[in-house]
Amino acid sequence: MGRLKPIAWIWTLAWTTMTSAAAQGDTLALATTVDSVQLRVQRITLASALLPGSGQIANGQWWKAPLVWGGLGYAGLSFSYNQKEFRRSVDGLIAAGNNQPLPDGLTDLNGNPLTESQLEERALFYRRNRDLSALSWLIVHALQVLDANTGAMLRSFDTSESLQAELGWMHGTPTMALVWRPRPKHPPRHD
Repeated sequence: MGRLKPIAWIWTLAWTTMTSAAAQGDTLALATTVDSVQLRVQRITLASALLPGSGQIANGQWWKAPLVWGGLGYAGLSFSYNQKEFRRSVDGLIAAGNNQPLPDGLTDLNGNPLTESQLEERALFYRRNRDLSALSWLIVHALQVLDANTGAMLRSFDTSESLQAELGWMHGTPTMALVWRPRPKHPPRHD
């Protein structure tokens, strides 16, 4: 093995430095892109958690926002109605226990006042529905935050036509293949 001449050492050192700097620049650009995407996803997720529907609007899926608001509104109204009826049932139980007249509307189909056992059943029914309404509000809220987060993450994916499904025949059998044709980083120059 021969010794490298000084010019070869200089050339090797220069080449190593240039390729190392270029690789670091690519890594830095990639890290900056990833950081900005993650920051955007976090902002959209937080906005959606604080103001339901705003994540869907920020993702350009504005048509989902009224669905979110409708779901949350329905669950909220259902919670309010069931809480009011639960409270009326409990007030009726208290009145029945103190031998006082029941509040208006606490009668059966024939117009007779409800018994204590009927009032207990009614109270349990509306308490259960109230709790389910609260749970459904939380579920709708969580799903819309998840939808906003997923939509924000998927916006950064390349959805170009570089991934294709091709149908064909092989040995008389229908086949399907997924083909990925990566695009070049820089388009070819036509000088």
